[in-house]
Amino acid sequence: MSRRWIHNPNRCADEYLDGIEDFIEFARRQNPGATRIRCPCRRCNNTLWETIENVGFHLVRNGMIETYSIWNLHGEQVDHVSSSNAPRVDNVEPIVDPNDQVMGIIQDAFPFASTTINQEGEDDVPTPIDSAEFEQYKKLLKNANQELYPGCESFSVLTAIVELMHGKIKYRMSNLCFDYFLGVFKRMLPTDNCLPKDHKHAQKVLHGLGLGYEKIHACKNNCMLFYKEHETLDTCPICNESRFKMTSQNTTTKIPQKVMRYLPLKPRLQRLYMSTHTATDMRWHKEKRVDDDVMRHPADGEAWKEFDRTFPEFAADPRNVRLGLATDGFNPYGVLNQHHSTWPIFAFPYNLPPWKCMKKEYMMMTVLITEDPGRSIDVYLRPLVDELKDLWTNGVRTYDKSTGRMFTLRAAVMWTVNDFPAYAMVSGWSTNGYMACPVCKEDVTSGWHAGKVCYLGHRRWLPWDHEWWEKEKEFDGNTERCLRPREWSGDEILEQLNRLDFALFGKTVSKVCIVCQISRWVCF
Repeated sequence: MSRRWIHNPNRCADEYLDGIEDFIEFARRQNPGATRIRCPCRRCNNTLWETIENVGFHLVRNGMIETYSIWNLHGEQVDHVSSSNAPRVDNVEPIVDPNDQVMGIIQDAFPFASTTINQEGEDDVPTPIDSAEFEQYKKLLKNANQELYPGCESFSVLTAIVELMHGKIKYRMSNLCFDYFLGVFKRMLPTDNCLPKDHKHAQKVLHGLGLGYEKIHACKNNCMLFYKEHETLDTCPICNESRFKMTSQNTTTKIPQKVMRYLPLKPRLQRLYMSTHTATDMRWHKEKRVDDDVMRHPADGEAWKEFDRTFPEFAADPRNVRLGLATDGFNPYGVLNQHHSTWPIFAFPYNLPPWKCMKKEYMMMTVLITEDPGRSIDVYLRPLVDELKDLWTNGVRTYDKSTGRMFTLRAAVMWTVNDFPAYAMVSGWSTNGYMACPVCKEDVTSGWHAGKVCYLGHRRWLPWDHEWWEKEKEFDGNTERCLRPREWSGDEILEQLNRLDFALFGKTVSKVCIVCQISRWVCF
């Protein structure tokens, strides 16, 4: 097998890419069932273990070590006699002490309490940790240093809880199932063990790590949220429905009619810079991306570059976050309840390199609507929109682990990702009827055919001298005479919305305001 491709300086050449495929196939064949192998790129230098997919990305991005022509660390046997007795390196993942991993998590969550901060200027001085956060830090540190039971050196209390909770999420265990096995483990261990007795007590131990969620009550008819100025109300000011459920005796309980879960975005974005694993990668789009007119990442697109030209102050700091938003409804109960619909809303940071930004580990759920919001999803978007507006205007002070300094983190929504029905709910543009096309708008060509609305006029996008313009029988029986519709800018769309006259009704007014605000970001 020729390995001249290793020395090829053009890592986009077919010879180089074919060589990488040959190497990956060789590694899979020599290490069946392995999920991680040594990465032979110039950066990892066969010292770090990566997934096989990431190894392929690394070899394209960084190139292979030029002297690594005999792949002995990936199972190749050396032919000459002097190496016949050399032991083969098995593909065993490095053993990492779980207690060290947990201490790393605590250091990422509380960098001010565990790291010496660089204070070269006033702008770099961190906000002092308050007493409540320090108490949480001390509790976590105590649980991280406390043995699971006397004489146990492998697991601390916090390490055991983190491992068990990780397994619960990974294998989709219910809370009841988790409680059962936690009770079994507790009975198996010595009687003086410190393992929590159920899921509720385990969550209390992990509460100090942050990244929780807020419960916000909603009107039964989706009119509004009991949020901010309406937080203390007991009835909806629009439809006069009670905030809480009623008992059979017509007395009010404290059980809300509807509840949405909101997961604040700021601490999740801050955690990306407070972690040693992602702080450097959040600047990849500016510092390590290869700009050679090849589309590999959204940063290579014209929309990203136009945004940078329009907002140079935002683009000046590569640590500012470019976000995408995605939502869709699904039925978690399958055929058991065909009328139920759950709507999660996700945000994902495009700053990360392409092999990370679309991984589920970096997709952040910001809103969870546990019932179908109908046409009022904008009502449930209000907390997210408020936080996005604050991140765009004021930002949030954040600690950068890679530099050891504080900076003001700002964020902007670049794109939304939806299917066509969800697009109608989020944007406010109806995708049903004769005027459903959001591109053509009033210039749409539509008509009734075969019992449904059909959209014609596709020939308008062809070159003006194309032969199909004059064809009749092959299409709708007419020659095409209309020009392609004009493209509307974001400012023009906002101006159209501002000219609309809406009745003073809660949901409608809220929808216009929120759709206008989202349109301001999305139109870029």
